[in-house]
Amino acid sequence: MRILSRVLVTFGVIVLIAAAILLGKDVIDINQLHAVANANRSTNFPSPLNNVLLTTGLTAVGGFLTGLGLSMPKRLPRTPH
Repeated sequence: MRILSRVLVTFGVIVLIAAAILLGKDVIDINQLHAVANANRSTNFPSPLNNVLLTTGLTAVGGFLTGLGLSMPKRLPRTPH
């Protein structure tokens, strides 16, 4: 359980970092889209909805895995002989 716990915590933290990077990218994209929308109202621009949903999903999975890894027992219980 100890190794699985560490693996889950590590993987969860990696996913959370990836989600934070994607969220930063989404903020930049949304700001750029907002500027384009205000400048040229007749042009079509892509919606960042898929990126926002991906970021939300990664954050939820990363938080779940980190919490699961942190809540797992660190040592196996000893059995009396």
